[in-house]
Amino acid sequence: MAAEGFFADWGAGELAVQPINLAAILAMGLATYVTRAGGFLLMRWVPQGGRVEAWLKAVPGAVLMAIVAPALLTHGLAGALAIGATLLVMRTTRQDLLAVGAGVLTVALARQLGL
Repeated sequence: MAAEGFFADWGAGELAVQPINLAAILAMGLATYVTRAGGFLLMRWVPQGGRVEAWLKAVPGAVLMAIVAPALLTHGLAGALAIGATLLVMRTTRQDLLAVGAGVLTVALARQLGL
């Protein structure tokens, strides 16, 4: 049976990984880990409460807007409807997964309708 598609370049059952690619993947994984773990370690010495607490509560909204704004600008009406549906479901149910599902369903339906 001949290998097809994605697996065609792999040879006879062996996965050929270029050393530079493996090094890049490992370096990116290490950088991700150090960034996350470093944040937790550094927060040990930051006094909690007041401005720090307010800042930490604002971060998820800021990250969300950094993701939502470009999507709203590039996906037109379908994207705007999906964002609206996501916000509405999140506001009423407070369930993240349900809100994401509503957004995905809305954008799919809007694109099927040609919006």
